[in-house]
Amino acid sequence: MKTLFVITFVLLCFVMSLRAQSIIRSNVGAAGSSQSVTANDKTYYVSQSIGQASVIGTSTQSGHTIRQGFQQPPNILIVDGPLAAEDLLTTIYPNPFSQSVNVAFNEEIDEEVSILLWDITGKIILNKDFQPAQLITVPLETISNGEYILNISSGQRNKTTTIIKR
Repeated sequence: MKTLFVITFVLLCFVMSLRAQSIIRSNVGAAGSSQSVTANDKTYYVSQSIGQASVIGTSTQSGHTIRQGFQQPPNILIVDGPLAAEDLLTTIYPNPFSQSVNVAFNEEIDEEVSILLWDITGKIILNKDFQPAQLITVPLETISNGEYILNISSGQRNKTTTIIKR
């Protein structure tokens, strides 16, 4: 297994040096796959993984980095200086919740607020817009118990977090 990793690493370093600053993404294995799909003149990269059948880790050599493991991000972010303040300053409570979630903004909100809620499979459960307010109560009594991803956006800023219904 270690020999296979080293051979793969050397081969990818060689390919990367030929392709300059390109990113090679792939997901192969007994329980995963990758594919590019074109629809409506746009190309989408679709990848799925089930379980982890091998070791994980990151290795860097000669300026090239290889990451091995579960799903990897599609791009590399190089930060040269402080990041711009993009996140909304919020307090989300209670978490876990049973009936509703409160979103309290720790800054002045003067634009419409959009709330998106996904289940862990990526299905959109809620997509609702609210008038600007410092406190928004999101009623969620009809959804099943479980873990959800909550995205709150206002203007160009947003906040994404995980919430749990019990």
